[in-house]
Amino acid sequence: MFQSGTEWVRADFHLHTKADKEFSYNGEQDRFVSDYIYNLKKENIRVGVITNHNKFDLKEYRGLKKKARKENITLLPGVELSVKEGANGIHCLIVFKEEDWIKGNSESVNQFLDEVFKGIENRENENTRCNKDLAGTVETLDSYNNDYFILMAHIEQKSGFFKECNGGLIGSLSKKRWFKEKVLGFQKGQTRDKMKQLEKWMGYKLPYIEGSDCKSIEEIGKGKKSYIKIGDGTFDSVILALKDYQNRTSLTENNYNHGHIKSVELIGGKMDNQKINLSPELNSLIGIRGSGKSSIIEAIRYSLDIRPSTADEDYKTEVVKNLLESGGQVIIELQDNHKKNYKIKRILGESPHILDENGEEIGVTVNSILQTPLYFGQKDLSYMKNGFELELLNKLVGKKIKFFERDLNDINDQLGNQITQLYQLNDKVEDLPDLKKNLTDIKHKINIFEENGLTTKLSKQVNFQKDERNIENVYKLINKFKEDMEHLLNSPGLIELNELRNQESSEVPELFINLSREVSSVIAVKKEIQEIIDKIDSSSQQVKKYLEEIQEIISSLEEEFAEIKREIDIPNLNPDDFAKLKTNEDNLIKEIDQVTTQEETKGDIESKIRATLDKRNQLLLQEFQVYKDEIEKINSNQNSLELNIEFKGNKESFLENLRQSFRGSNINQSAYQSISETHSDFSALIGDVLLEDSKVTSSLVTEAQLIKVKGMIKENYNEQLKVRTPNKIEIKYHGKPITRHSIGQRASALVLFILSQKDNNLIMIDQPEDDLDNQVIYNEIITKVKERKPEVQFIFATHNANIPVLGDSEQVIAVSYDEKKLSTKIGSVDNKDIQNKIVDIMEGGQEAFNKRTQIYNLWKND
Repeated sequence: MFQSGTEWVRADFHLHTKADKEFSYNGEQDRFVSDYIYNLKKENIRVGVITNHNKFDLKEYRGLKKKARKENITLLPGVELSVKEGANGIHCLIVFKEEDWIKGNSESVNQFLDEVFKGIENRENENTRCNKDLAGTVETLDSYNNDYFILMAHIEQKSGFFKECNGGLIGSLSKKRWFKEKVLGFQKGQTRDKMKQLEKWMGYKLPYIEGSDCKSIEEIGKGKKSYIKIGDGTFDSVILALKDYQNRTSLTENNYNHGHIKSVELIGGKMDNQKINLSPELNSLIGIRGSGKSSIIEAIRYSLDIRPSTADEDYKTEVVKNLLESGGQVIIELQDNHKKNYKIKRILGESPHILDENGEEIGVTVNSILQTPLYFGQKDLSYMKNGFELELLNKLVGKKIKFFERDLNDINDQLGNQITQLYQLNDKVEDLPDLKKNLTDIKHKINIFEENGLTTKLSKQVNFQKDERNIENVYKLINKFKEDMEHLLNSPGLIELNELRNQESSEVPELFINLSREVSSVIAVKKEIQEIIDKIDSSSQQVKKYLEEIQEIISSLEEEFAEIKREIDIPNLNPDDFAKLKTNEDNLIKEIDQVTTQEETKGDIESKIRATLDKRNQLLLQEFQVYKDEIEKINSNQNSLELNIEFKGNKESFLENLRQSFRGSNINQSAYQSISETHSDFSALIGDVLLEDSKVTSSLVTEAQLIKVKGMIKENYNEQLKVRTPNKIEIKYHGKPITRHSIGQRASALVLFILSQKDNNLIMIDQPEDDLDNQVIYNEIITKVKERKPEVQFIFATHNANIPVLGDSEQVIAVSYDEKKLSTKIGSVDNKDIQNKIVDIMEGGQEAFNKRTQIYNLWKND
């Protein structure tokens, strides 16, 4: 029992047995114990109290308890006592601490019963009242100096506390010290109005519990159910649950629906063959400094593939190496939100492997099983560089904004391509005067050939060469078109459609038949595309033949052309230059026409860039809204923290990135400051320089600096577009910005920030008390942990007793280290051995604890 620490179990506080006069059993006498325990197990009752009417049978109780123990069921001794109070007496369920009341073969329960029923016959009748009222009964019980507690039975029925007592008596009794100390709950408080009235009379609340009040084996567990949260099958664990009833009792079953780590096993290294079972709620690794608490939490972090912060990454990496040693391995068993089980195995230095319940590798990430696990190691809470608030928020909402990053990269690529087109066009337009001048020069040189009457003689060769170039250009364009069609043929979309062609539906089969028909229709286009490609290829081959044909003709005319050139004998005129000049003339005319045509599209390119810049900002605003919504949740979940967010507000980050990007431009600090305050980010700066002729930027820098800025933007715009101006998040703690608080207060604010999240399955924090003060831990942190732990798994490494004790830690792992081996002692906070460990480790031992308690009591009395 309780391998994973404290857990919810069903409890029946009102069980009768064959020893009770009112109980009916028709089975074989030697089968009673087995039948009884079988029915407890069948009803999933793991804690029961034997409460026969005014009677306790030690032999029967021991037989039942022995059998129950084998089935991991805890039975406690008790009695249903009818006390002399109210109109018809009150039935009380008295639960005894076995170690106190039963010693070997002797017990004090019947001695107590003999005392309170002295002179009264037929006491086993359920309506027979003892000779003591409630106060007298408690006084008699206390005289034995043994531990016990009382539950008021079936309080709304006959002989019930509410039914038999009036408001004045209830108010009077409930104010008594002995009542408050010993009466710990009410059974079968079922009418809401009556329970409100009861609480009004009393002035405080007690838990409502259930018991089947069974009169036969078949009635065991019937009726309403009761659950308690315990970590040890003992009287003390049950009494602790009833005293902390707000957190440890329930009339409905409690199930854990969040993903969590079930166990951590280490193979090799300093914890070879040790396994740590974890609770889905609060787990506390305790130990003196240097005991190895951090080693375990770092091993878990490493297995989950969570990178430590850059603050002390090397140190944390060494901690894991020191624990696991060469070849060491961590195996984590975990469960997701859908109650499916997995294993993560990671050998030191290797990648983690995630396996399903069948041991098959499934190739998913940890985040797909454990929803956004958070880890904060030593110093992480006090490490506060610029922008740490956003980094922290990113850990919490990273899953929600992941696709924004992908879309932003696509937009940045699109924007970069458009800017490239504009720069290329601008460069060509700038070169246009030179192109025209070159054309004029070439025409002048051609004119010299014409004046000497050589044009006619050389035109045949020039025309053939021009025809060859035209055919060659057609051949290239046809092949380029063919490549484009082949790319379309191999489109991933067509491949995916082909895989989806035969989908079926059990709900709308006819609709999916029609869907398949349309997919097949699109797939059929693939055949048509292939036919087009074949036609293009056929044309390409034909044009190639034309090219080869004209090349053969030119080759056959080479001697004719050579003869013409030999006949020309004009000083300073080379006939070969004429052909080159005519080729250059054609190329320049085409290039000038092309640039002139493209210049007309400049406005379209600029419009596209403006639209893409707006698209980029709209995407960033959508991401900003996700942050804003998350911040509103955080602000509404608690009162200590207030978060605010400003769109692209981290100007310090933008300023630093400007310095890095324009290093060497001779821009001074004041100008950098002005640029960062005037422009929201690099995209705004690039837009001003490229689209608005530096209208804004020119007023912020000198002319010489502007020239350098323009040049550096042209060289680096693709990289600059990737650099974001982060949103600025301000965290206020108790109304004051976190940056103006002490380290301890800042860390406290961050822990509260972390604990206020709703979407994280696991939160691990290593020794938060290093940066927190005890008052904050108790007043705020512990309160929030107790509120959140039914929905989030916490793993704390700590040497502060407040966390495991006041946090009511479901599982405690006491760690010790002797330089060669790291050892653990594991159990819930209910476990006596663990309680002793807490006192020894965290309070300096029992003697120190007792002395402090004495001093605190003296101070309190003074």
